Amino acid sequence: MLYESLMSQYRHLTFKESLLMPKGLSGLYIDKQIIINNRLSFYEKHCVLAEEIGHYETTYGDITNLESVSNQKLELTARRWGYEKIVSLDKLIECYVGDHRTEDDICTYLEITPQYLYSAIDRYLQRYGLSTVYNGYLIFFDPLNIEKDFF
Repeated sequence: MLYESLMSQYRHLTFKESLLMPKGLSGLYIDKQIIINNRLSFYEKHCVLAEEIGHYETTYGDITNLESVSNQKLELTARRWGYEKIVSLDKLIECYVGDHRTEDDICTYLEITPQYLYSAIDRYLQRYGLSTVYNGYLIFFDPLNIEKDFF
């Protein structure tokens, strides 16, 4: 299970699932503790966990006021960190090599939701454009396709 594996990489943090979450929040990072909404599906929990660890890795201070532009930027930074952690280019290549090429296969292999997959791909489109060469593979982002690089 990738959810538990991700937690095990951060043994110095405390993880808790709770039904009692502030309205509209799927997860929360406070003082080396990550709280995940227990009402979420397993795959949703994995996606939220990645973002909350992203807050631990990239954010400072209280950013709960999302009316603030600087807090919105920190929120986006943590979200992007999460995308690159659990839907990395290496993971996308693993999917290709393991013949996980449909949306369902990729999401099942990575234990993520389709929405999270598309958001990660959109992030890579913004960062690299329509394609990039990475570790001997040509990765196209729209539509997602990976080819062994023969250049």
